[in-house]
Amino acid sequence: MRYRSLVTLTGFFLVSVLLTALARAEGSHDEFRVWDRDADAAADISAALQRARDANKKVLITFGANWCKDSRALASFYSDPELSALLASEVELVWVEVGMYHRNIDIGDRYGIDYDAGVPAIALLDSDGSLLFASTAGEVASALSKSAYWARGYFADLLEHKP
Repeated sequence: MRYRSLVTLTGFFLVSVLLTALARAEGSHDEFRVWDRDADAAADISAALQRARDANKKVLITFGANWCKDSRALASFYSDPELSALLASEVELVWVEVGMYHRNIDIGDRYGIDYDAGVPAIALLDSDGSLLFASTAGEVASALSKSAYWARGYFADLLEHKP
């Protein structure tokens, strides 16, 4: 009886360790910490607008933070080969770090970002700086529950339907 209890307890422990390891490995997206809190977001956007004018592209601003799993998930989707190729051909990408909703908020406000809907959030600009789209309803804020397949379709549709 004692032996059986020990085996059962050991089994539960091993299963719990395995499930914890799997949960951390799946969905952590730790390698996608792309937001730089020391970056000059306004200068980055200005430079991207200049590159976009020169290359006849748009500018995609992604607002997020490294602490946010949804932000890191969205950043990971950008590395998907198909989506990466689409974005490289259509947009200049800018990362704007929002911290704990205390950094670069004025920039998000300028483009109509609704921080109450969460981050990540995106704004799509024409090369002249005019706003084509801003996420105002949390369209990408739940990226962790989405997939790269979803992101490919979402961004393809967004870029196809915006002039």
